[in-house]
Order: sequence, then C-alpha cells, then structure tokens
Amino acid sequence: MNETKVAIVGCGPKGLYALDSLCEVARRQSDQYFIVHLFEPSNYPGAGPVYDPRQPEVLRMNFPARLINAWTNGRGPSFMDWAALSSVEPNAYVPRARVGEYLMWSFARVVLQAPSNITITRHAAPVTQVRQVSEDWILSPGYIVVDQVLITTGHQDGFRQSHQNTDCSISSPFPIQQRLTPGAIPAGATVRCKGFALTFIDTMLALTEGREGVFTPSGTGYRYTPSGEEPLRIAPFARSGRPMRAKVEHALFNYPKDDAFWLEQSAELSQVLSQSHPLTFTHHIWPTLLSFADQAFDSPAGTTADFLARRLKTAFTPEQIRRDLRIGYEIAMGGSAPDLAWVLGEVWRRCYAQLVDWISHRALEADDANYFRYIAWEMERLAFGPPAQNIGKMLSLEQAGIVVFEYMAGEVEADISINATIPPAGAAALAAPLDGLLRDGYLSVGILGGVMVDENARALTPSGATRGLSVIGRATEGCVLGNDTLSRRLHSLPEKWAAFIARSARQTKPQE
Repeated sequence: MNETKVAIVGCGPKGLYALDSLCEVARRQSDQYFIVHLFEPSNYPGAGPVYDPRQPEVLRMNFPARLINAWTNGRGPSFMDWAALSSVEPNAYVPRARVGEYLMWSFARVVLQAPSNITITRHAAPVTQVRQVSEDWILSPGYIVVDQVLITTGHQDGFRQSHQNTDCSISSPFPIQQRLTPGAIPAGATVRCKGFALTFIDTMLALTEGREGVFTPSGTGYRYTPSGEEPLRIAPFARSGRPMRAKVEHALFNYPKDDAFWLEQSAELSQVLSQSHPLTFTHHIWPTLLSFADQAFDSPAGTTADFLARRLKTAFTPEQIRRDLRIGYEIAMGGSAPDLAWVLGEVWRRCYAQLVDWISHRALEADDANYFRYIAWEMERLAFGPPAQNIGKMLSLEQAGIVVFEYMAGEVEADISINATIPPAGAAALAAPLDGLLRDGYLSVGILGGVMVDENARALTPSGATRGLSVIGRATEGCVLGNDTLSRRLHSLPEKWAAFIARSARQTKPQE
C-alpha cells in the first residue's frame, strides 16, 4: 500500500475543507494510505482565530446564515441544520462565535469519521519554517518530514501579533476580548481608528454594544443608550472617506429586477467571457457590467459609468458620509428605491462567481490588472458591505456624538490609536512560513499581488510548479479571486488539491 505523508499548515475553514476533501479521496481509494500532520496553534481547529468562539456576540457575520455550509453534496449539516434548535432565521447575520462553534463541530466530525486509511495527528503549534531536502519537506519546529505540504494560513499576520502594542497604540483590534479591554481603552477615552470598513465596524460595536450599551429600534433606525463604559469619541479616518453600503434585509426589500433578468445578463456575460480573441477586464468585461447596471436601473447607456467616475473622484465630506450611509440604510430596509450605487453593487454580486472563474489563475497585463484592482476596491464597498443593522447602529452612534466623521484625514488628537484594518490580501503581508518560502524561491507573486498557484493549488514559480508544495486561501488573493468567504461553492481548490494528492500517490512506487 502506498503511503503519503501530508502536512496541512493552518486549520481555519480552508484547512478544514482541505482535510475533509482528502478524507473523501481516501475513502474512495482504499489502496492508498495517508498520514496527515495538521498544524493549528489556536484552540479552535476548523474555526481558527477569525471564528474564535470566545469572541463577543456583537461581532456578526457578513454572510447570511442560509449560505453557511462546511460540506459538499449534502454530506453533512449546513449551519442552518446544525443550529435548527436555535430557530435561526435564514437571512440572519449570526455571531461569528456561533459559526466558530459550527466549524469546530464540523472539524471534529471529519476527524471522527475519517476512513481507516488516513491517520490524522494534530500539532498545536505554529510552523515557523518549511524547507526542502531532496524530495522531502521538513517542517519546524518538530522536524516533521512529509511528501506534500499544503499551507492554508489565512490572514497571515492579520491580527498583527508581531507588532508591538503600547499604552496609546493598538496594532489590531483582534482578538477583541484581549485587545479592546477597559484596561486598554478606558471609559471616556478618545479613540482614533485607522480604517472605515468592516474592521472599524467591529471595533465600534465592541466598544459600545460590547460594553453593555443598548441599541433600541426606532422609526428611523436605532436609538443608542450609553452604558457609561464606552469611549467618549471614536473617530475613524480613511483616505477617501467613502463608506460601505449596507446589505439589504431580504424580508423588507423588493428587488427591481427578477431572476429572469439576471439569468439573461449571466448568459450574456458568459458569451463575452468565452470569446476567442484576447479579452481584457478594462475594455470588455467592465463595460459589459456597466451596461448591465444601466439596464437594471432602466437608464440611458453611460449613466452608470458617469456616476461611478464622479464617485471615484470624490473624497466624501462628513455630510456626504452621513447622507450616503442614510441612503444605503433606507434602501436596504426597503424604505427607499435602489440608486445607482446599489445597482452597481448588485451587478458585481450577481456576476462575481463568473469573475472569479475568469480572473483566477490568469496573468493579466499590468495596466489591466491595475484597473481591475482599482474597480474591485470600490466594488467591495458597494457589494460586500455590512448588514443593514450595523449601518443603522453606526448612524445612531454618530447622532449620539460617539462616532464622529469630521476627521477622515486623520488629524484628530486622541488618547488611543487603533489600526482598524486588516493587512491586504495576497502576498503583501506574508508571514512564516510563506515569507521564507518566497525568499527561497519556492513561491512567486502574481501581477495582482497573490501567491501564484495552479488549478490544483500547487505553488508556481517562473520555472514551473514546486513539487510537493501547495497554497490555498487568502495568501493567493489575486491569483485566486474571492478567498474571504466560507462558501465551498465559489472555489473547488480543496477538492482539486486532494484529487491531485491522490493521483500523485498512485504514481509513487509502493514502499518495500
């Protein structure tokens, strides 16, 4: 029987999916034997630090409960099935801690039901170095020798554990239960926050609702009742000042176009993407999406392009921020008709899976890559914003004078500064062991900034694939689009990787 030794470095959701996929392959191929070394330093395998089940329940998903499923082909319960006794609403944005419990449960089930021809050993330690010796890979600490290494370390140093915090500077709000304590940020302090996106919203809620402040629904959104434990002022700053748009509340929202319209647009985009002549995002795909937005808004051709051009040139004033947040919130709650910003976000959401398929593993020309990055950055704000309730809460905190929009240039004086951003996706923030592998020439970085991998997740260099080394997840963002998702439907890399490992094992001479 062939024996293949595999290391999976990192076991958040992507590592869980890879392990599950390898178990499925082993279940179908009883003549292969797999020894798996699983490295996850957190106490929450399957969840990892991002879905830490200890985090405050005010930190919620940006992904509706009905779409959370750790399994393929109905082999295990979705989050909704798992949480059936809790009466979770399908479109609810549930606490991340609750999803972490589900992912941990799913990991335990994978291990418990692993076939007899796979052995799983968990190492509760980070991997600091991966080096190649002959045809083997050696992982340190522990000197573990394997044939295949898969790295799924997610946000890398997303929590900036390697950065030094001081009495007046916090390098990351995460983990919130450790870094945003009353001791670190006393009641009545003034707080300056770098960033105005999802991580800022987490920080804002942790310092208010997470300290026993109460949001009460009102006719126009929420009313905030302070607990007295929150900061005096929370001042975000960001270069553009353009806020994220709220996700709609499905029960209250009436979509302006039905599914038949979007199916037509999807078919048209498929035709564009299948053209044989050289295709670019700038000159072919993006104009097609802008045309979809014009049609969805029943507006003349070019209307959406003109709107976006003006928006991209605008650094929002405090009054523009308030207005845009309020408009987005009212649209999301069904109180106002959709505007062009909403329509653009909807087009991006509806076409995203096709964009993922087209851009992933593709080498764009430099100008085209830069333009895609420029557009995608703004579309993230319009398409993948927070739940409407969080925008409503931000507006109520601004009305209460706790959150202020007057210092977007960052000039405000404050007792404490928080870096409420996460490092950029892709290779820009690589940490061990990927940084060493890049330095030693086992990896390369693509035009969009991500670690390059092929369709089976094998690491690529200019001279070809690196034997025995694979990468899945956020470090590959750019080479693979859209890694920040729990969905197992958007990407099939875990399954393709596992199938490749099995094929490689069959080609290996059986041990004597």
